[in-house]
Amino acid sequence: MSFPPTNVSRRAFLAGLSVLGGASLLPATANATPVLRQAPDGGAGLIRNPEFGNGVMAGVPRTDGATLWTRVGAGGGTGSAGTGSLGTGSLGTGSAGSSAAGGELALIVSNREDLSSPVLAERVQVREDADGTVHFDVNGLAPGETYYYQFRGNGGESPVGRFRTLRPADSNEPVRIGWFTCQGFEEGYYAAHRHLAAEDLDFVVCLGDYVYEFTKPGVRGVETNAFPQTIDAMRDKYRRYRTDADLRLMHSQHAFIPIWDDHEFRNNYSKDGWSFPVVSDIDGAIGFQQKKQWAWQSWFEHMPVPRFANDPTRTYRSLRVGKTVELFAPDTRQYRDRQACGDAELAVCAEADAAGRTMLGATQKRWLLDGLTGSDARWKVIANANMMMGMAVADDGARAYMDTWDGYGAERTEILSTAAQSVENLVLVTGDDHDGWAGELWDTGFAPGTSTGAQVNAPGTRRAGVEFVVPSVTSSNTGDGGATGSSDTGAARAEEASRRAKNPHLRHADMVDHGYGVLEVDAAEARFQFRSVDRLNPNSGVQTTKALRTPAGQSVIDTL
Repeated sequence: MSFPPTNVSRRAFLAGLSVLGGASLLPATANATPVLRQAPDGGAGLIRNPEFGNGVMAGVPRTDGATLWTRVGAGGGTGSAGTGSLGTGSLGTGSAGSSAAGGELALIVSNREDLSSPVLAERVQVREDADGTVHFDVNGLAPGETYYYQFRGNGGESPVGRFRTLRPADSNEPVRIGWFTCQGFEEGYYAAHRHLAAEDLDFVVCLGDYVYEFTKPGVRGVETNAFPQTIDAMRDKYRRYRTDADLRLMHSQHAFIPIWDDHEFRNNYSKDGWSFPVVSDIDGAIGFQQKKQWAWQSWFEHMPVPRFANDPTRTYRSLRVGKTVELFAPDTRQYRDRQACGDAELAVCAEADAAGRTMLGATQKRWLLDGLTGSDARWKVIANANMMMGMAVADDGARAYMDTWDGYGAERTEILSTAAQSVENLVLVTGDDHDGWAGELWDTGFAPGTSTGAQVNAPGTRRAGVEFVVPSVTSSNTGDGGATGSSDTGAARAEEASRRAKNPHLRHADMVDHGYGVLEVDAAEARFQFRSVDRLNPNSGVQTTKALRTPAGQSVIDTL
């Protein structure tokens, strides 16, 4: 048996093994996973016959470990139990799947797929007061290696998960990152996640809108747990989404880094409120701040993320992946001012560029700017929830949405001007828009020649970086039509051409396809591939609809 990692004591290591019954595992075979020895005292004190209906996850990887997650309990809601099922059941109270057990499990971590010769065997705590979830920070692992893990009770075990630790500090190896966003459960199937699971990746990033407080009726039924009003109803969003087998598969295959956006709570919310109208007496009575706290609590419970001890609601963080990448994951929702001009859309809005308006807040903005300018990584990559580049939609310069950086123009200019002057090789990968875009970032957000007029879109003078906007996994996009949900590909393609004519910084526009993205970076260039799936087909294949490249030292986008 291998010795424990240097920062895991041998005593703790052997004590951990003892929970598996006599400090031993059944012998491993080439085609079998070790199981608990069922001696009279085997598994003593562990939860009996646990269910792992929400699967397993490894989150926020480090060079020496990650946060491992599971939940003890059945899947959520009374809707879909996996790919291909309709989700038409009532979720109003979150009662189905809400039984959460407390107690202890055993956790096994090994660098062997059959879990033999574990490097760690520990007791971990299941928190009944956190919906039966487990968060365990594993450390002492080797950098740049693949590890396998499993949670075990007395008479039940979780699926086996896999993750890769971050590459060592001196690594010049290429880095591959998967990206997804906007996966309204009712509106489509998760074939995208099945294909993401099969990709060779260092980790996967969710760019927000992992769950939706409300979505359109779709192929999986109608969302009846709309605008949840209790903590358990908010928790049930996560339970229900993870009844999907393809989503669970993806999580079991890759380390995961989530950021949140708005639909984890309420569409287009800011630090002070939301623009969506009150939908019931309860909605107004409980109050924005209380429900926001419940939404954040359920997110932290159901995501594999460590908490910052001195700032428990902070989500923004950075990760260094060798010499090749430093990833910055800001929070563009928690600290933002209200959207300009009453959260107008397709509008002219002078307030959008008013000085002092912030999306990041002062502390986070300083963290981001200091991090970008101080990093010596070859590529600086930002996981960005809301589109940074400008988007003019009319000849008078009217902008698409005030909820994006188009509504926080002065702060955008400050960030991009700093990047243009002091940051090399900046890449943003962005979610939220549901459509797919790629564009070159200028210091004002707008390239020379952008449509301007009543809405002044000041042309930039210096290039600052590039941006790739990932389409939605399932949530309706422009090509999916209006309220009827009928496809209108022709109108979407016409709008793509119109947007490109008005925004010369755009290099790719796709308002029809759904899917995910893959970013690969090495010393020479960054390459981004848009992968497309049919959201209405649970067995959909995948195709690469566009492949683009950015050479190191140049903030331009070329076609591969």
